[in-house]
Amino acid sequence: MTAWLPEGQMEWSGRPVARSIADAIPRARAVLSGVICSLHVREIPETTILLEADLRDATGVISLSWAGRTSIPGMSPGASVTVEGTVSEHAGRRRLLNPLYRFTDAVKTER
Repeated sequence: MTAWLPEGQMEWSGRPVARSIADAIPRARAVLSGVICSLHVREIPETTILLEADLRDATGVISLSWAGRTSIPGMSPGASVTVEGTVSEHAGRRRLLNPLYRFTDAVKTER
């Protein structure tokens, strides 16, 4: 998918779209807003580089990973972002791999 889901759309391919980290389950689409609470680059020897971030909302934390990236202009701890992607699970943690992202002015802190 290369475009954002229409605002307010509650299903994607007939399945519910998670709107909070607590509701994000593996193999489901999610549109999540929160604050970046950590950011680092991880190199996997002989394979790839990952830019990894943790996104926090009022309900929890989810990992974000962008393959082949070492930075994204404006992406830093404290930045408010909205991301969209399909949730996966790796090493017991939920994550979005290569999610769409956009920076937001304010993020809701209440569920």
